[in-house]
Amino acid sequence: MLFRLCLFLAAACALGACSAQPTPTLIPGATRVPTPRAAFQLPFSSPATATPTSEPEDTPAPSPTPGPVFTEYIVRYGDTLGGISAKFNLTLEELMRVNGLTNPHTLQIGQVLRIPTFIELEGPAEKLLPDSELVYGPAYKNFSIKEFLKKYPDSYLASYVETVDREQRTGAEILQLVAERFSVGPRALLALLELQSHWVTSSALNGNQIAFPFGLIDGGRQNLYRQAAWAANQLNAGYYGKISGRLGVLDFTDRQRARLAWNVNPGTAAIQNVLSKTASWDEWHALVARDGFLATYEKLFGDPAQYEVKRLLPKDLQQPKLRLPLEDGKVWYFTGGPHAGWVDGSPWAAVDFAPADQAGSCWFSQYWNVAAAPGVITASENGRVVEDLDGDGFQGTGWALLYMHNATEERIQVGTQVKTNDHIGHPSCEGGAAETSHLHFARLYNGQWIAASDEKIPLVLSGWTFSGDSQEYNGAMTRGDVTRTAENQRLEGVNDILPDAGK
Repeated sequence: MLFRLCLFLAAACALGACSAQPTPTLIPGATRVPTPRAAFQLPFSSPATATPTSEPEDTPAPSPTPGPVFTEYIVRYGDTLGGISAKFNLTLEELMRVNGLTNPHTLQIGQVLRIPTFIELEGPAEKLLPDSELVYGPAYKNFSIKEFLKKYPDSYLASYVETVDREQRTGAEILQLVAERFSVGPRALLALLELQSHWVTSSALNGNQIAFPFGLIDGGRQNLYRQAAWAANQLNAGYYGKISGRLGVLDFTDRQRARLAWNVNPGTAAIQNVLSKTASWDEWHALVARDGFLATYEKLFGDPAQYEVKRLLPKDLQQPKLRLPLEDGKVWYFTGGPHAGWVDGSPWAAVDFAPADQAGSCWFSQYWNVAAAPGVITASENGRVVEDLDGDGFQGTGWALLYMHNATEERIQVGTQVKTNDHIGHPSCEGGAAETSHLHFARLYNGQWIAASDEKIPLVLSGWTFSGDSQEYNGAMTRGDVTRTAENQRLEGVNDILPDAGK
């Protein structure tokens, strides 16, 4: 039974990722790896360099260099190197040389290939939003979507109701849920919604505005939740793609392509990216111009600079002491190395653990997920539990921990104060599509996802340090001279773990 766990989560279902997929078969010579990710999934090796200080924003931006822009392609079911090279108008030899490949028949589903792209067009670098407006961080601690909508009591959004996760929710509740799950800024979501469909201020809307409020004309992604989840994922892809340097090119609906300006800030890259998915090159220019998105944002909220938090991650940021979030004295298996924290637009912030009492089953485990540190529970819904470590009850300030796929039965409640090793919930598949019950664990700081294998702030649990490689879900955990390797299967001495309270 395969134990490499493919995280799609509840939000991924909203993106259409939970539809039936054929079981991947491998290209000749390939190794079995996880189910392929969505088309616009980017790998990340490090988080942003951006807690409030008076220092200037310090997000690194690579200098412009001559030659091609390197974009990335994720190998999918049925791909061959010849087919990929033809798709991008490259010779097979050039594609192999750029990627350091020696055997044209060895590919992995989910493998990331570098694609050299020569592009003449370049987008503008004019700042649309500060970085702190794009993440659900300190700038949003005192912001309420529900209170904001009292300014527009007759708007479509103010009266909207939709069933999400078998629960009726208002428009404000839906956007709040998306902001928290994806950790994206609510004001950015509201401004995009108003720009694309006027949901925020108007009640007289046409059919497409109602069905596709964020502008994505897709019959599988209708209504507010699915549209907002898609938009939030594209915002994350743009934001973290710019920080990592892996987002170099924007694609438009008219098949035009443009370089992302080398000196654009991540917050602006996020807006440019999501708008590029629903517009032609010319339309996009109007949307990112001074009287486009920014004018809409200012109409709703005023000057974005007033909310700016100059630095989201302190230069000397250190992870607090965390234990393995796994019940002591029972055997667990390390089944997923660094992979996306919340759907494919986020960095590789998460790792997975499977209990020994459930093999290939989604029946919830009798084992417990436990608190990795003291804190307060700020969310407990649809498999998802969030713990705030600074105790202020807001997930967007300081450190926060995500425990995902907790069964409804005995799951911890919002507002509970926890100590290290207190029970959080039982591993299950709840909250998304998975092959077996497991725990998906990730970190955030000031609303930013922190990559599990970040060089400066690596994930360390009970003394185990986590690392990854170029393949999502691959990786290792090391403590002293002992190493465990993430595996699809349960292999004694390879990926088994026995948590101990003394560590």
